[in-house]
Amino acid sequence: MSDASGFWRSLTREDIERIVEQVLEELAPEAPRAEKWRQWRRALEERLHRLEEMQRRGEPLPESTTDLEELRRYVAILREEEIIAQFVEDQIRFVLAKAMIRDQTAGEAEELRGEE
Repeated sequence: MSDASGFWRSLTREDIERIVEQVLEELAPEAPRAEKWRQWRRALEERLHRLEEMQRRGEPLPESTTDLEELRRYVAILREEEIIAQFVEDQIRFVLAKAMIRDQTAGEAEELRGEE
C-alpha cells in the first residue's frame, strides 16, 4: 500500500471536513460559509413571514420595517450567496474525493504489481 493510499484511508469524515475548512480559510478567509448564509436567509425569511402574516391580518407593521418587497429581494440575494458558497464547498470536497480515489487506485495498482 502506498503512503498516500494509507493516508486517505485513515481519514474520517470529520478529518475531511477539517481539510475542507482549512482550504476555505486559505482561499477566502473572510467569506462566510454556506451554513452561515443559510442561517441568515432563514432568519430573514422568518421575519418576512411574520410581517406578511401581520399584513394579512391587517395589523400595522412596525415603523422600522423595510418594504416587504425589498425583504424578498434580500432573501433572494442571501439564497444566491448560499448556493454559490455551497457550490464552492462541494467543489473542494469533490477535488479531495478525486484525489483520494486516484491515490487509492494508484496504491492498489502498486500492490497488484508487487504481487506479480
